[in-house]
Amino acid sequence: MPDAETETAATDTPPTEPTPDGGVALDDATATAATVTEETAAATADTVSVPLPRPGIVLRIARRETRLTTRRGWALGLTAVVAVFGLLLATFSGSSVAPTGYEPVVASYVELATYLIPLAALAFGHGAIVGAAERGRLGVVLTLPVSRVETAIGVFVGRAAVLSAAVVLGFGLPGLLLLREHGLAGWPTFAWFLLATVAVAVAILGIGVAISAAASTSTVALAGALLVWAWFALVHDLLALGVLAAVDGAGDLVAVAVAANPVSTYRLLALAPTDAGGAGLAAALDASGLSVAALVAILLGWVGLGVAVAAGALRAQRI
Repeated sequence: MPDAETETAATDTPPTEPTPDGGVALDDATATAATVTEETAAATADTVSVPLPRPGIVLRIARRETRLTTRRGWALGLTAVVAVFGLLLATFSGSSVAPTGYEPVVASYVELATYLIPLAALAFGHGAIVGAAERGRLGVVLTLPVSRVETAIGVFVGRAAVLSAAVVLGFGLPGLLLLREHGLAGWPTFAWFLLATVAVAVAILGIGVAISAAASTSTVALAGALLVWAWFALVHDLLALGVLAAVDGAGDLVAVAVAANPVSTYRLLALAPTDAGGAGLAAALDASGLSVAALVAILLGWVGLGVAVAAGALRAQRI
């Protein structure tokens, strides 16, 4: 039988408390230090680690974004506008004042797309993130077990699918008319133009989604999209041509200027199979050292840059 001193000692000894890792705390200072260390490590892991996006989750978000975007009528409106302008050019291509054949018509389409497609892509993407956040839909999505990187990529992929379909349908209708009037001889030229147009639309859409992810309100996103469109479609080429005229042997500068503007890259890429690209920046394409493969790589780089910026901006947002 234990004596009274043993019972008293057992009664006075305070029970040990488990630490967060399941061990036994020796004293309060050790337990506190272990807790702080674990909390700091967890916060560091959440800040530094960037999980790879899961393709299945991205596709689910993309399908959802595609359905929501299609219901709003943006794609139908863009398809109608592109088809109307394209049909007008194709219908009057046989008149004495209009271009005839595939190459002149494609050159006219490129000039139309240079201004219309970037504007449509930026309008299509500037509200993708900030608009959904203001309506509360983005907050609901982020409560699900999906990362913000997956959300940004899924939104971009969904809208890119809708925008690409609108561009293909809009220019495809006049393309069928050209096929009926001029046959299959020049169809590869038109198909190349169509692929290049889809590529620049997707690239500038990525920039629009990045603006949307970084903007605080839809108004700020709209203003940013308009400024970017004015720079790409109007200001950049004027400055580049001024530098080209002022500096002799500026082949390297031309290459940088073309790479810095997806619209300039698109113009050269779309007109590459034709003889209509001999003016402006295209006249110095040979001296710049840029090939068709390089132009394609530049547009793909713009796509990746836009998506990466959008994902990083959405991660930094507090929603």
